[in-house]
Amino acid sequence: MTTRSASRFAAPILAMMGWITCGRTPFTAATGTSGFTEPGRDASATPVKDGVTSQPVGQEGCPDGFTACGSGAAIRCYDLTRSSDHCGSCANVCAPGIACQASACQQYRCKGTLSYKALALVCPKCAGDHTPALGDFNGDGIWDFVGPTGFNGEMGILLGKGDGTFRSYPVVTSYASPWHAVAADLNGDGWLDLVTVASGDPAISVRLGNGDASTHFAPATTYAASSPVLGLLLADLDNDGHPELVASQDQQLTVWRGSVDGKLGGPVDMPVGAAGNFLASTDWNRDGTPDLLYGGPTLRMMLGHGDGTFDQDMACGISLADNQPFPNLHGTALADFDHDQLVDLVAGSKVVLLGMDGCNFRTLVNLPGYVAGSSGSVAVADLNGDGHADILSAFFVVDRKLQVILGDGQGGFASSTVLSDAEVNKDAVFLAGDFNQDKKLDILATSTSGWRVFLNTCP
Repeated sequence: MTTRSASRFAAPILAMMGWITCGRTPFTAATGTSGFTEPGRDASATPVKDGVTSQPVGQEGCPDGFTACGSGAAIRCYDLTRSSDHCGSCANVCAPGIACQASACQQYRCKGTLSYKALALVCPKCAGDHTPALGDFNGDGIWDFVGPTGFNGEMGILLGKGDGTFRSYPVVTSYASPWHAVAADLNGDGWLDLVTVASGDPAISVRLGNGDASTHFAPATTYAASSPVLGLLLADLDNDGHPELVASQDQQLTVWRGSVDGKLGGPVDMPVGAAGNFLASTDWNRDGTPDLLYGGPTLRMMLGHGDGTFDQDMACGISLADNQPFPNLHGTALADFDHDQLVDLVAGSKVVLLGMDGCNFRTLVNLPGYVAGSSGSVAVADLNGDGHADILSAFFVVDRKLQVILGDGQGGFASSTVLSDAEVNKDAVFLAGDFNQDKKLDILATSTSGWRVFLNTCP
């Protein structure tokens, strides 16, 4: 197995939650310790390899030019001038494909109207409401994704060419039902690992990335849940530096502990009143430890202890379903729209709840483009590079067109703006990243009618 530096190898775990931090501190990030050095030791004694932006904390602490970020066993030394996961300060994450240079995320700030160019629709006969995974899977610095490649539910790894187009390699030849994929580095070797499950299937497949240009992944290992899986999450829930796998089912969550070699521990079932296909992790109550958010028609949560265990299931009564029997898997998103370091929630794809505090919130904001009776997917990203989170959809005002509601950084939003005339399924999954290396955030939209890249063309 080839091992490489853990520099810009993966989207942060928060990307699995459906929002992108875009140079702002994410909520699940552990507290950073600037200039950490073990007492009585000379930090400069720890050697640094050329080009490496992170390394473990050695017996001598962190070397000169590196800062310890994280907490507990997850503490690691980072070069804050070049690390895209800790750019300028601990936990300041650059958006996918955006480099960190001179302690700043190098995203371009648009000087005029935000606009996008639609590339050709790919795989228009791809069947199934699949959930793709974004990341740099082959370590070339160009963003890739795991997505649908055929009519029979085929899953492939689509490697970016650097111009917004991709070349496809097979991962799974067929799936009987729509599949869900998430990715993270489970074993710390610098290669993204892939976790997948078919809708309604209790068998979860884990494929460890191996750096091999012909196979990309080692053979799959199967982990069985006790009932059909509705959603997947990878997050470090016990601050040991190794992501845990969480699966939501009808009335329980199941957690498999991560380990240094990427093998998962035995399943731990946690009964809940109701689960569903929404599943996320964030520091909901601001105590420095990750919590679990989940739900079907309404939001529920379990507050974490920081050691991988949680308080009892708590029902909030906040609707995620927009008066539908079940919510769209991607109709809910988390962000900090007003820069107050509190979690804000896009709920039911129609309102934003600012300043979440337990099951309460400070302000309810109706999204200006929402049309009563409609619903669809949303995603959050700073599309124009102004430092404020924006909301992306395909059902505001003009149905089935790519649209954005620009955030003003104070919890307010502009009217919906159509970004392209190309048709987009309103239930599409939206992923944002720089796919053509121009420092602007592009958009990948996947749905049952195929997938399409929209390149950011703002001046």
